Amino acid sequence: MKKLITLTVFAMLLSIAGSAFAVIDWAGNTWPNSGANLVPTGNVDVYVQVYKPGVTDLEGQGADITVDMVLSNSEGASLTVAMAYLQDVGSNDEYTGQIPQSMLAGASWVDADIVVTDLTDGTVYDGVTDQAGNVSPFHYNVVNVLPNDVDVTFSLCMSGEEFTGVPCVIGDAAEIGSWGTGVNMTQIDGDLFDVTITFLAGSNPNFEYKFKKNDCVDWESADNRLVALPTDGTAAVVLETQSWNNLPMGCGAEVPLQEDKVVCFQVCMEGVEYTGGVCLIGNLPEFGSWGDGVPMTHIGGGLFQVCVAFPQGTLTPVNGEYKFKKDDCVNWESVDNRFITIDNSLAAETTLTHTWDEGPGVCDPVPTDHTNWDSLKAQYR
Repeated sequence: MKKLITLTVFAMLLSIAGSAFAVIDWAGNTWPNSGANLVPTGNVDVYVQVYKPGVTDLEGQGADITVDMVLSNSEGASLTVAMAYLQDVGSNDEYTGQIPQSMLAGASWVDADIVVTDLTDGTVYDGVTDQAGNVSPFHYNVVNVLPNDVDVTFSLCMSGEEFTGVPCVIGDAAEIGSWGTGVNMTQIDGDLFDVTITFLAGSNPNFEYKFKKNDCVDWESADNRLVALPTDGTAAVVLETQSWNNLPMGCGAEVPLQEDKVVCFQVCMEGVEYTGGVCLIGNLPEFGSWGDGVPMTHIGGGLFQVCVAFPQGTLTPVNGEYKFKKDDCVNWESVDNRFITIDNSLAAETTLTHTWDEGPGVCDPVPTDHTNWDSLKAQYR
């Protein structure tokens, strides 16, 4: 009898272990990101990755996993598309499927719900995300196409960055390589490069891009830049000159500030656990240059603030990236970097209020003491 009980318990443990191992650990990196603009001129490829220990980390397609894309649109149509295994990406299996043109034509939006099923126990993974952290189902806008060819000029200043070969522009549009092979730029003068590329009639007016250097080998780490081309018949667009990794602008493209600019950054910590002070940190010296960070002051409730001054005469545009850290400036937010451009279009006094990790916390507003502006500007170094 004792032996029978032991065998029964062992079998139960094996059953529990088998069920545990069957659970898919993660699914995400879906592309396009939710909120993307799609054109109704053809099918749209969608990609997603899946990870299950001991399964997807083996070579080839992992066994007993299916991925489906459940589509619906503004016109009431629905369709389920079985996504196919495409390739291994590290320990993940990547799957792909297409939103057919029939779901896009005549619609203003399409939603895609990615369903990842483990056939060993019938479990469905909950919480498939895209590359921006949005959770399935993903919402896509259907937009107009370019009515005519548009010549788009890209300019890049490499001042402050070492490079050994020409940079290129690369992005999600076919005209700039579909994130594959970029388009080399031409050196105009010193550190300044540009290139003019024709975006064809019928293509998506919305695209993302960034730059690579050293003969189009090494990527910049800045976030993708977003462009929405006009659809009113405009034939040429000259984009604002960008700097590599949003470094301070050089190349003679700088414009001095005509007045002092003061920016107050606030973060609401309501509902967030923290054990010490909060700080601002970012790419500019005024933000700590991604080093020690700038301590913030607790100004009331769960609200923290720090004000930063940019004096008259500062060469602009100054492209800032920033986020917050807590627990005496030790633990980072998980959201992507936030951006601010300092130039003459900015108000003399600006307050930017955020929540930690862009969460739901709400803090009562605390008026900024304007009597301190002059003293703050006098402290600028």
